[in-house]
Amino acid sequence: MSIGLGFKTYVLFIFFIIFIGSLLIMNTFYTKQQNAFSNAFSTLRSLSTNFETLSEEESSSEINEILDRIGMLQIETRLYSSIMLFFIFILSCFLFIFLIFKLTKPLHELLKATKNIKGGDYNVYISPTGVKEVADLAKSFNEMSKELENTQQRFLLSQKQMIWKDLARILTHEIKNPLTPIQLTTQRMEEIFYSDKNKFEEIFPESLQLVYLEINNLQNLVTSFSSFAKDVTVNQTVFDPAIAVYEIIKPYMKKYDIVLNLQDNQRINFDNTHFYQIVTNIFQNAIESFDLGPNYAYVNYPKESPKIFIDLEKSNSYITLKIRDQGPGIGSDDLPRIFEPYFTKKSKGTGLGLALVKKLCEANHCFVRVKSIVGEGTVFELILEDKA
Repeated sequence: MSIGLGFKTYVLFIFFIIFIGSLLIMNTFYTKQQNAFSNAFSTLRSLSTNFETLSEEESSSEINEILDRIGMLQIETRLYSSIMLFFIFILSCFLFIFLIFKLTKPLHELLKATKNIKGGDYNVYISPTGVKEVADLAKSFNEMSKELENTQQRFLLSQKQMIWKDLARILTHEIKNPLTPIQLTTQRMEEIFYSDKNKFEEIFPESLQLVYLEINNLQNLVTSFSSFAKDVTVNQTVFDPAIAVYEIIKPYMKKYDIVLNLQDNQRINFDNTHFYQIVTNIFQNAIESFDLGPNYAYVNYPKESPKIFIDLEKSNSYITLKIRDQGPGIGSDDLPRIFEPYFTKKSKGTGLGLALVKKLCEANHCFVRVKSIVGEGTVFELILEDKA
């Protein structure tokens, strides 16, 4: 079957061959039968002309013989006509089945290839055989499959690049958090060193311990983010959240007005590094909210001396950590989106801090929620399971 021959043309061509062939065969047969009938009727007419010269027995015998021959010709004609029509029917059915098979076989291959593409295998090829329409469809499918494979490769490459860019942005954002208390502590040490060396000797061990703590947090961050692209690795330990929160907030207490209400002697099972990242991100978010005043036209803001309230309370078998600021608050349209990556209203923000908070909370089976009133402030709540 020629590829260049269209399906309609091919069917018409086969039909024409069967039709003309049948007509020629039937014409030959009926011509032969017509000649036989003509000879019989000629004999019958000749017999009627010579009827007076023949005896009654001879004429009766010849007439019966001619009538028998005509009857046989009629039976033969009907029989051969039925056989020929049946043969044409069988041949038509065979050719119809043959055409359907030739048409459906490449379609089945196309269906199988489509399922492969659905399963993610874009490297498929269909042989462009069959009638012209099906062959053209196979060629178009092969071109589409090749284009999908190229698009998938470009997408995977782009996705890898995006992951590394996101990782770099998140890592940069997270490194800034430990650097802030280190900077504040070293600045304080420098001021006291030049103003009161005796006091410097008193604060030096504590300050040095704080710097070492933040350096250790930086090392933990680098270790954690080295596998961030794959998955979040959780290494949970049991510790007192009140002590952990106090150690995190302590470097900021000289500069910011922070009100603490921490119930100690509690126990939670949490990844220590993740806990540090979560609290630090939320706390930094509270501090940065104080700088949003000029960008928001909210009533009762900015306050003269905004405060940050941190409460750690136990309720039944859960511990709730609340971090509340007196910033401008978050609008109702923005509140549902604050945990989305890259969503931020800050001019210098990356929009990754709270997204990371959400991810780390889910990894440690901690529930985080936020409430905000425009013009009054925002409160973040961490619901932790009590392991005491």
